[in-house]
This record gives sequence, C-alpha cells and structure tokens, in this order.
Amino acid sequence: PGIGDMSRQAGYMGQDLLNPPSVEGWHTGQEWINSGSLMRRINFTADMVGDVSRPGVQAIVDKLKAQGDITSEAFVDTCLDLMGPLEVSQETRQELASHASAAGTLGWGTEDEVRRSIERISEMLQLIVSLRDYQYA
Repeated sequence: PGIGDMSRQAGYMGQDLLNPPSVEGWHTGQEWINSGSLMRRINFTADMVGDVSRPGVQAIVDKLKAQGDITSEAFVDTCLDLMGPLEVSQETRQELASHASAAGTLGWGTEDEVRRSIERISEMLQLIVSLRDYQYA
C-alpha cells in the first residue's frame, strides 16, 4: 500500500491522521475504540504482520532463527517481547504456548522446515495482534 492508503487506514480505525477530534488532542485507550474500529485495527495489524516480506516481520523471524531450537514458551515470550514488549495474563500466555507447542519446535534445517517456521511465526504474530491486551496497550 502507498502512503495515501496507509494514512487513510488510520482514519478507518477512528483516528484521522493530523486531525485530532478536539483541541485537547487525541483520546487514548478505550475512549476511541469501538467494535467497528477494533475489528479494523485487528484486521489491519494482522495483515501487516502476516506479510513476512515486511522488514519488521523479517527482523522478528531473524531474531527467532538466531535463537535456534527454543521451547514453545520461549517462542511466545520472544514474540510478545518483540511486539511490545507486551504483558499478558498467565492464561493468555498459556493459550498461546499451547497453540505454539501443537506444531512442535521451530526448525531451520531444511527449506521446508524454514518455510513452516516462518508461517508459524507469522501466525503467532497475528494471534498476538488480535489480543485485547495488544489492541489496548
């Protein structure tokens, strides 16, 4: 997407670029997020982190790859740290770790393992950006 489209995306999510709702400036937190803007925010961020060709996503992949074989808990914690750092409840962390462990450890030995690991990282990032904790951070 071009710069014009990117600036319009903020407006679709309830915050027009360089156009605050009042002279007080921008509202923060839950004040300006409604169900429609929340869905737009989730979809937008999931699309962004779902594109593994983006430099930021590639940097996250590279950092995880540099760690080699890591546990599902370390995988989740690293993703949460790189996406924030983001504090989540123990229940949420456990759900993410359970999801991560279902497919085993990340593998980097063969092209197929690399492809699957990158897909899993992208999927985990999409799950994280869809969390309430992320959207209200």
